[in-house]
Amino acid sequence: MIINKKIEFKTKGITKISFSNEALSPCRQIYYNLRNSNFEPTDDIGIKHHDDSVKSDNEIKMRWFFAKSEAAIKLFRDVLDGCELSLSRSLTDVPYENMRVVQANIIEVRGSYPVGRWHSDMVDEKLSKNQSITLLTPLFTLENHIGGLETTSTPRNMFNYEENSIRHKYKDGEAIAFDGTATVHRTEKYEASDGDIRLLMCWQLADSSEEMIESLYRIGTRNGDPMFVGKHI
Repeated sequence: MIINKKIEFKTKGITKISFSNEALSPCRQIYYNLRNSNFEPTDDIGIKHHDDSVKSDNEIKMRWFFAKSEAAIKLFRDVLDGCELSLSRSLTDVPYENMRVVQANIIEVRGSYPVGRWHSDMVDEKLSKNQSITLLTPLFTLENHIGGLETTSTPRNMFNYEENSIRHKYKDGEAIAFDGTATVHRTEKYEASDGDIRLLMCWQLADSSEEMIESLYRIGTRNGDPMFVGKHI
């Protein structure tokens, strides 16, 4: 199976991995703990809000609960390594031991989501195609009206992204893995009530070989999350 997934990822920039949904229990507990503390940041988990400085994004109620300690990143890494999601580390030609979870977060959206911006997650002049992976899966079951992920086969910087867009629904026990550098994507637009909450688990994996560390740190500085480049332990 991994051979087929690897071929699909390398040729299309995206694939899907089935896994035991119960593996996410430690991640769900993190969210429960945050909710019980009125979403106060901790030594292990930071909170980042959506950038509302862009006029078209004013109605987005979105935040990221991100790993900011070695203990937190280890928990998120252990979840991935402890189930079928570990296959994600073998989707490229980067050696398994060098394809590491460098960032991890829980993404929360409350209410509706408008037309989003097309973007790539990990961009740097030294980071190439098939050197990084974004892995997304629902933390809790999503109702049918909640939007999924929209990707495009149009190369980055070509701008006519909607002509080749594909919509992917999030499913329990299935993670969407796409190229964090080469695959342009956005959240699918959807209408929801103020009480609707969409929660996703997100892992960012990247080639963490010595020559890539400076590049990864630059990305971490730009996106505001700590970058963990050490080996999985």
